[in-house]
Formats: sequence, structure tokens, C-alpha cells
Amino acid sequence: MPNDNLLPEGDPNRFEAVMGFDLAVWEPGFAQFRVKLGPQHKNRQGAVHGGVLAALIDAAGMFAGNTDPETKERVRAVTVSMACNYVGAAKGDELVCEGRVLKAGRSTFFAEARLTDGDAGPLLATGQGAYKYLR
Repeated sequence: MPNDNLLPEGDPNRFEAVMGFDLAVWEPGFAQFRVKLGPQHKNRQGAVHGGVLAALIDAAGMFAGNTDPETKERVRAVTVSMACNYVGAAKGDELVCEGRVLKAGRSTFFAEARLTDGDAGPLLATGQGAYKYLR
């Protein structure tokens, strides 16, 4: 059962909410974020800022693993390291990022994420992260 204070929509001042990231799916080992692009997501050249893509990858990886492997309850975690690989430029008006847990232990978990231009659009970025549970 989700812990409501961990959901981005629970607090309008949370980073994910301020950035317009919508947590569309959240289940053990998987998370999907969606974001409708606006002017606040663009850089000086008018393209989606790389930091938006990296933040989506980090959020999807984090939320995918925010389930305690022993109790199955939602837990807090922090990013230990994250890598992002940019492979394309957004052309549409919505981004979709899916995170999946690769391996989870007692104190850390590892996740990967794929970010696409809409549901069926081309791949824009991939990433991997290591996260530490906060107990």
C-alpha cells in the first residue's frame, strides 16, 4: 500500500510536482513518469533541457525501487550515483520515462530507466542509478 507522503502529487511543492512530473504507474520494481512539456522545461535554444531528462531518469529509478524488499512497504531512499546517456532530442509535447529495478539488497538497490518521446516515440535517453534505503 502506498505511503501517501511519498507520492509527488501529495505535496504541490515537491520537486516532481513543480516540474510537472506525473507518476502514472508505481508498483514494486517499476515506475512510470509522464510530463507534458512546457516553456519551463526548455533551455535557451528552445530544446528540452538535459537536466529535465536526467531528473526524470533519476525519479523513475528511485520510485521503481522505493519498496522495502523484505516488508514490501514503501520506503524512502536517496540517490548514491546516477548516469544518464542522451541519445535523441524531444520533438513531441510529452515525455514518458519508465524505471525498473535491476537488483535490490537490504540497504541499496540498482535501477535503470528509459525515456521516450511520448508513448511510441523514439528513445531520448537511458540511465542507471544506485540508491540507498533510508530506514
